[in-house]
Parts: sequence; C-alpha cells; structure tokens
Amino acid sequence: MKKKRNWDELFAVAEEEIRQWRAGHRRASLTEIENEVDAQLAIVRARMVQELALESELADMRQLERAERPKCPVCGRPLSANGRDRRTLVTDYEQTLELERSKAYCSHCQVSFFPSG
Repeated sequence: MKKKRNWDELFAVAEEEIRQWRAGHRRASLTEIENEVDAQLAIVRARMVQELALESELADMRQLERAERPKCPVCGRPLSANGRDRRTLVTDYEQTLELERSKAYCSHCQVSFFPSG
C-alpha cells in the first residue's frame, strides 16, 4: 500500500511563509510578490515531484518482470536492474531532489544509466 501524501500540509507551510513575508514587505512590488510566491511554491513543487518519482515502478526495477522493464534507447532490448544508487537533481526552480532508484544496464550495449520515469 502506498503512503498517503500530505500535500495539504506542504501548501499550508508555503501559505504561512508567504503571509509572513508579506507582513514584512507591505510595499513590495508585484514582481517581488510574484518572486516570493514562486519561491515558496517551488519548494512544494520539488517535494511533490520527488515523492511521485520515488513512487514510480522504475524506482525499483527488480520488482518488474523482464518484459515490463524499460527498453534500451539504443538497441531496444529490455534493461536489467543494476543495483541502486542515489541521485541529486536540481529542478527548474533551483530546488534539490534526492532520489534513490534502480540503475539500468543494457548487456548488449554495455551501458549503465538511470531510466526516466
């Protein structure tokens, strides 16, 4: 059973941060307000993206039958699971994501990489 997400709490924290910022910046321009809202929502966005990515079936390829595994983008053969590794990625809004996922390996092309999804 998948863990229930508590995104309402994430939005509530962002809302409170924005309200506190606004109380201290009563003469902020529209651009400054927009930038603060974007900064707070970027944090929420990154957390949502991270949680959804970790729920992907590809997060642990060992759970998939060979026929269900992604195909090599070069030769089209099913990939093998090649252990797990942690990746640190940066979102479009400069937020850091930590993902621990399966690495994929193509025995034909002899390349190892993280499959998308």
